[in-house]
Amino acid sequence: MFTLVEEGSAAGTGALARTMVHPLPYKKDAFVVVLAIDLRRVELVPMAGTEEPVAPTVPAEHRPGLVPAADLPALIAVFNGGFLSKHGQFGMRVNGEDFAPAREDSCSVAFLDDGSLRIATHKALAPVAARLRSFRQTPPCLSEGGVLDARLAHEDTARLWGAAIGGKREIRRTALGLDASGRTLFFGLGDWIWARDLALAMKAAGAVDVAELDINWSYTRFLLYDRATPPNVVSTLIDKVEYTKGGYISKPAPRDFFYLRRKN
Repeated sequence: MFTLVEEGSAAGTGALARTMVHPLPYKKDAFVVVLAIDLRRVELVPMAGTEEPVAPTVPAEHRPGLVPAADLPALIAVFNGGFLSKHGQFGMRVNGEDFAPAREDSCSVAFLDDGSLRIATHKALAPVAARLRSFRQTPPCLSEGGVLDARLAHEDTARLWGAAIGGKREIRRTALGLDASGRTLFFGLGDWIWARDLALAMKAAGAVDVAELDINWSYTRFLLYDRATPPNVVSTLIDKVEYTKGGYISKPAPRDFFYLRRKN
Protein backbone atom coordinates (compact mmCIF):
# COMPACT_ATOMS: atom_id res chain seq x y z
CA MET A 1 0.00 0.00 0.00
CA PHE A 2 1.33 3.44 -0.96
CA THR A 3 0.90 6.45 1.28
CA LEU A 4 1.24 10.05 0.10
CA VAL A 5 4.47 11.85 0.94
CA GLU A 6 3.51 15.08 2.72
CA GLU A 7 6.96 16.30 3.73
CA GLY A 8 8.82 19.35 2.52
CA SER A 9 8.18 20.53 -1.01
CA ALA A 10 6.18 17.39 -1.81
CA ALA A 11 3.43 18.41 0.64
CA GLY A 12 0.16 19.21 -1.06
CA THR A 13 1.30 18.11 -4.52
CA GLY A 14 -0.11 14.58 -4.46
CA ALA A 15 2.86 13.71 -6.65
CA LEU A 16 4.83 11.29 -4.46
CA ALA A 17 3.70 8.18 -2.61
CA ARG A 18 5.76 5.71 -0.61
CA THR A 19 5.69 2.04 0.28
CA MET A 20 8.08 -0.56 1.69
CA VAL A 21 8.62 -3.96 0.10
CA HIS A 22 10.24 -6.95 1.82
CA PRO A 23 11.38 -9.11 -1.13
CA LEU A 24 12.75 -11.87 1.13
CA PRO A 25 10.10 -13.19 3.57
CA TYR A 26 12.75 -15.17 5.44
CA LYS A 27 14.97 -12.10 6.00
CA LYS A 28 13.08 -9.20 7.49
CA ASP A 29 16.02 -6.78 7.62
CA ALA A 30 16.18 -6.81 3.81
CA PHE A 31 13.87 -4.13 2.43
CA VAL A 32 13.26 -1.75 -0.47
CA VAL A 33 11.57 1.62 0.00
CA VAL A 34 9.79 2.49 -3.24
CA LEU A 35 8.50 5.92 -4.23
CA ALA A 36 5.84 6.26 -6.92
CA ILE A 37 6.18 9.61 -8.70
CA ASP A 38 3.44 11.11 -10.88
CA LEU A 39 5.16 12.37 -14.03
CA ARG A 40 2.13 14.48 -14.88
CA ARG A 41 2.97 16.68 -11.88
CA VAL A 42 6.71 16.22 -11.51
CA GLU A 43 9.58 16.28 -14.00
CA LEU A 44 12.74 14.17 -13.78
CA VAL A 45 15.98 15.95 -14.77
CA PRO A 46 19.46 14.36 -15.23
CA MET A 47 22.61 16.30 -14.31
CA ALA A 48 26.28 15.51 -14.83
CA GLY A 49 28.66 15.95 -11.91
CA THR A 50 31.81 18.05 -12.01
CA GLU A 51 33.90 14.88 -12.41
CA GLU A 52 31.55 12.05 -13.39
CA PRO A 53 30.99 10.74 -15.92
CA VAL A 54 34.56 11.29 -17.09
CA ALA A 55 34.45 13.52 -20.17
CA PRO A 56 37.72 15.45 -20.79
CA THR A 57 36.35 17.34 -23.80
CA VAL A 58 33.29 18.77 -22.03
CA PRO A 59 33.93 22.31 -20.70
CA ALA A 60 33.71 22.72 -16.93
CA GLU A 61 30.99 25.34 -17.30
CA HIS A 62 28.77 22.72 -18.93
CA ARG A 63 28.90 20.55 -15.80
CA PRO A 64 28.45 22.71 -12.69
CA GLY A 65 27.22 19.79 -10.55
CA LEU A 66 24.37 21.88 -9.14
CA VAL A 67 20.62 22.12 -9.47
CA PRO A 68 20.16 25.23 -11.65
CA ALA A 69 19.21 28.30 -9.62
CA ALA A 70 16.09 28.77 -11.75
CA ASP A 71 14.82 25.35 -10.63
CA LEU A 72 15.40 25.74 -6.89
CA PRO A 73 11.91 27.19 -6.18
CA ALA A 74 10.36 24.09 -7.80
CA LEU A 75 12.82 21.54 -6.39
CA ILE A 76 11.34 18.52 -4.64
CA ALA A 77 14.16 15.98 -4.38
CA VAL A 78 17.63 14.93 -5.50
CA PHE A 79 18.86 11.36 -5.82
CA ASN A 80 21.97 9.55 -7.00
CA GLY A 81 22.82 8.77 -10.60
CA GLY A 82 24.73 5.82 -12.01
CA PHE A 83 28.04 4.01 -11.70
CA LEU A 84 31.46 5.64 -11.88
CA SER A 85 32.93 5.66 -15.39
CA LYS A 86 35.61 3.15 -14.40
CA HIS A 87 32.89 0.69 -13.40
CA GLY A 88 31.41 -0.01 -16.81
CA GLN A 89 32.00 3.02 -19.05
CA PHE A 90 28.25 3.62 -19.26
CA GLY A 91 27.09 6.46 -21.51
CA MET A 92 25.48 9.78 -20.69
CA ARG A 93 24.00 12.64 -22.71
CA VAL A 94 22.57 15.83 -21.22
CA ASN A 95 20.49 18.16 -23.40
CA GLY A 96 22.13 16.92 -26.58
CA GLU A 97 25.71 17.02 -25.28
CA ASP A 98 27.49 13.67 -25.02
CA PHE A 99 29.59 13.06 -21.92
CA ALA A 100 30.24 9.39 -22.62
CA PRO A 101 29.22 7.29 -25.66
CA ALA A 102 26.30 4.90 -25.40
CA ARG A 103 26.78 1.17 -25.04
CA GLU A 104 24.19 -0.66 -27.11
CA ASP A 105 23.87 -3.53 -24.59
CA SER A 106 23.35 -1.26 -21.57
CA CYS A 107 20.10 -0.07 -20.06
CA SER A 108 19.25 3.57 -20.70
CA VAL A 109 17.09 5.98 -18.76
CA ALA A 110 16.15 7.99 -21.85
CA PHE A 111 14.57 11.44 -22.19
CA LEU A 112 12.84 12.10 -25.52
CA ASP A 113 12.29 15.44 -27.20
CA ASP A 114 8.55 15.35 -26.45
CA GLY A 115 9.20 15.17 -22.71
CA SER A 116 8.44 11.46 -22.39
CA LEU A 117 10.66 9.00 -20.57
CA ARG A 118 11.78 5.50 -21.55
CA ILE A 119 13.79 2.81 -19.77
CA ALA A 120 15.13 0.17 -22.14
CA THR A 121 18.21 -1.57 -23.51
CA HIS A 122 19.83 1.13 -25.63
CA LYS A 123 19.67 -0.78 -28.90
CA ALA A 124 15.88 -1.06 -28.45
CA LEU A 125 15.76 2.75 -28.61
CA ALA A 126 17.13 2.80 -32.18
CA PRO A 127 13.75 3.84 -33.69
CA VAL A 128 13.80 7.02 -31.57
CA ALA A 129 17.57 7.60 -31.58
CA ALA A 130 17.22 10.99 -33.28
CA ARG A 131 14.84 12.12 -30.54
CA LEU A 132 17.03 11.26 -27.53
CA ARG A 133 17.63 14.60 -25.81
CA SER A 134 19.32 13.02 -22.78
CA PHE A 135 20.12 9.58 -21.40
CA ARG A 136 21.96 7.96 -18.52
CA GLN A 137 23.10 4.38 -18.89
CA THR A 138 23.27 1.64 -16.29
CA PRO A 139 24.06 -2.08 -16.17
CA PRO A 140 21.62 -4.34 -18.08
CA CYS A 141 17.96 -3.55 -17.40
CA LEU A 142 16.69 -5.44 -14.36
CA SER A 143 13.35 -5.74 -16.13
CA GLU A 144 11.92 -4.89 -19.55
CA GLY A 145 8.25 -5.20 -20.36
CA GLY A 146 7.68 -6.80 -16.98
CA VAL A 147 10.16 -9.62 -17.66
CA LEU A 148 13.16 -9.86 -15.34
CA ASP A 149 16.59 -10.41 -16.88
CA ALA A 150 17.15 -14.17 -16.82
CA ARG A 151 20.76 -13.64 -15.70
CA LEU A 152 19.55 -12.34 -12.34
CA ALA A 153 18.97 -15.96 -11.33
CA HIS A 154 22.75 -16.44 -11.58
CA GLU A 155 23.79 -13.05 -10.31
CA ASP A 156 26.73 -14.43 -8.35
CA THR A 157 28.37 -15.70 -11.54
CA ALA A 158 26.98 -13.22 -14.07
CA ARG A 159 28.37 -10.30 -12.03
CA LEU A 160 26.64 -7.65 -14.10
CA TRP A 161 25.04 -5.48 -11.43
CA GLY A 162 27.97 -4.63 -9.19
CA ALA A 163 29.19 -5.49 -5.72
CA ALA A 164 30.94 -3.95 -2.75
CA ILE A 165 34.72 -3.95 -2.44
CA GLY A 166 35.54 -7.53 -1.55
CA GLY A 167 32.77 -8.95 -3.70
CA LYS A 168 29.81 -8.78 -1.32
CA ARG A 169 26.55 -8.53 -3.30
CA GLU A 170 24.04 -8.21 -0.47
CA ILE A 171 24.35 -4.43 -0.27
CA ARG A 172 22.49 -1.13 -0.63
CA ARG A 173 21.16 -0.61 -4.16
CA THR A 174 18.97 1.89 -6.01
CA ALA A 175 16.83 1.71 -9.13
CA LEU A 176 14.52 3.66 -11.42
CA GLY A 177 11.43 2.14 -13.01
CA LEU A 178 8.41 3.01 -15.13
CA ASP A 179 4.92 1.57 -15.16
CA ALA A 180 3.32 0.31 -18.38
CA SER A 181 1.70 3.69 -19.09
CA GLY A 182 4.97 5.63 -18.74
CA ARG A 183 3.21 8.10 -16.45
CA THR A 184 4.43 6.75 -13.12
CA LEU A 185 8.11 6.75 -12.24
CA PHE A 186 9.40 4.55 -9.43
CA PHE A 187 12.53 5.11 -7.36
CA GLY A 188 13.68 2.22 -5.20
CA LEU A 189 16.29 2.20 -2.44
CA GLY A 190 16.99 -1.10 -0.76
CA ASP A 191 19.32 -2.34 1.97
CA TRP A 192 20.91 -5.77 2.36
CA ILE A 193 19.73 -6.92 -1.05
CA TRP A 194 20.94 -8.48 -4.28
CA ALA A 195 20.04 -6.95 -7.64
CA ARG A 196 17.42 -9.68 -8.19
CA ASP A 197 15.73 -8.71 -4.90
CA LEU A 198 15.61 -5.10 -6.04
CA ALA A 199 14.11 -6.18 -9.36
CA LEU A 200 11.40 -8.21 -7.62
CA ALA A 201 10.55 -5.33 -5.27
CA MET A 202 10.25 -2.82 -8.12
CA LYS A 203 8.04 -5.21 -10.08
CA ALA A 204 5.84 -5.78 -7.03
CA ALA A 205 5.41 -2.00 -6.72
CA GLY A 206 4.22 -1.71 -10.32
CA ALA A 207 7.33 -1.05 -12.44
CA VAL A 208 7.64 -2.97 -15.72
CA ASP A 209 10.88 -1.40 -17.00
CA VAL A 210 13.65 -1.07 -14.41
CA ALA A 211 17.25 0.19 -14.44
CA GLU A 212 19.68 -0.23 -11.56
CA LEU A 213 21.33 3.03 -10.52
CA ASP A 214 24.32 3.35 -8.19
CA ILE A 215 25.05 0.96 -5.35
CA ASN A 216 26.83 0.88 -1.98
CA TRP A 217 26.49 2.92 1.17
CA SER A 218 28.41 6.07 0.26
CA TYR A 219 26.89 6.67 -3.18
CA THR A 220 23.17 6.07 -2.73
CA ARG A 221 20.71 8.67 -1.44
CA PHE A 222 17.32 10.29 -1.87
CA LEU A 223 17.04 13.79 -0.42
CA LEU A 224 13.70 15.52 -0.03
CA TYR A 225 13.80 19.33 0.22
CA ASP A 226 11.63 22.07 1.70
CA ARG A 227 10.58 25.31 -0.01
CA ALA A 228 13.02 27.57 1.82
CA THR A 229 15.48 29.86 0.04
CA PRO A 230 17.82 28.12 -0.42
CA PRO A 231 16.12 24.71 0.00
CA ASN A 232 17.05 22.48 2.94
CA VAL A 233 16.96 18.70 3.22
CA VAL A 234 13.98 17.58 5.33
CA SER A 235 14.08 13.82 4.73
CA THR A 236 16.55 11.18 3.53
CA LEU A 237 13.91 8.51 2.78
CA ILE A 238 15.75 5.95 4.96
CA ASP A 239 18.04 6.28 7.98
CA LYS A 240 21.83 6.41 7.81
CA VAL A 241 22.27 8.16 4.49
CA GLU A 242 25.44 10.11 3.78
CA TYR A 243 25.04 13.58 2.28
CA THR A 244 26.63 17.00 2.55
CA LYS A 245 24.73 20.07 3.70
CA GLY A 246 24.53 22.38 0.73
CA GLY A 247 25.34 19.58 -1.64
CA TYR A 248 23.64 19.92 -5.05
CA ILE A 249 22.39 23.39 -4.02
CA SER A 250 25.51 25.43 -3.23
CA LYS A 251 28.26 22.80 -3.11
CA PRO A 252 28.91 21.17 -6.52
CA ALA A 253 28.51 17.41 -6.73
CA PRO A 254 31.35 15.46 -8.35
CA ARG A 255 28.99 12.60 -9.28
CA ASP A 256 26.04 12.76 -11.67
CA PHE A 257 22.56 12.87 -10.18
CA PHE A 258 18.86 13.26 -10.92
CA TYR A 259 16.46 15.78 -9.47
CA LEU A 260 12.69 16.19 -9.36
CA ARG A 261 10.98 19.52 -9.93
CA ARG A 262 7.34 20.50 -9.85
CA LYS A 263 5.74 21.17 -13.20
CA ASN A 264 3.98 24.49 -13.71
